[in-house]
Amino acid sequence: MIDRVELIEGVELRPATSSDEAVLALTTAQQAELAAIYAEDQPLVGLHRDIEFTLLLLSGAPVGCVGLQPVAPGVGEIKRMYVEPTSRGWGLSRVLLASVESDARARGLTTLRLETGTEQHQAIALYTHNGYLPIPAYPPFENEPASLCFAKDLA
Repeated sequence: MIDRVELIEGVELRPATSSDEAVLALTTAQQAELAAIYAEDQPLVGLHRDIEFTLLLLSGAPVGCVGLQPVAPGVGEIKRMYVEPTSRGWGLSRVLLASVESDARARGLTTLRLETGTEQHQAIALYTHNGYLPIPAYPPFENEPASLCFAKDLA
């Protein structure tokens, strides 16, 4: 269930695994976009098998995704949230964020954390507008100057 977000006509959310072809295509596109922004400053973090994804489809085509990875008791991490460039500006990232928060609550997680980059101004605005607060960088991002970490208490 998604709290406080109206679904846009033609939007469908469905669960997926990290090996789903659509997830792989979207996360590969995301990594290429980040490489173009950060070059060698981009932290390379593998796609773990225990990340459960939500795919966002628009009129049946996958255009976005978000992953949720449990990292400690009560704590989850948002991974690989991405909306393809041609589908941005319609509020789809808010739909994905609300979905991952709802999924985290349903799993008993009380805190969500995430890492984003210093040059991803729209992502930073999305997270801070939705209650995420800056936190100290956590592994493996603690020595990455282009990384910013945030967390939100879901309780």
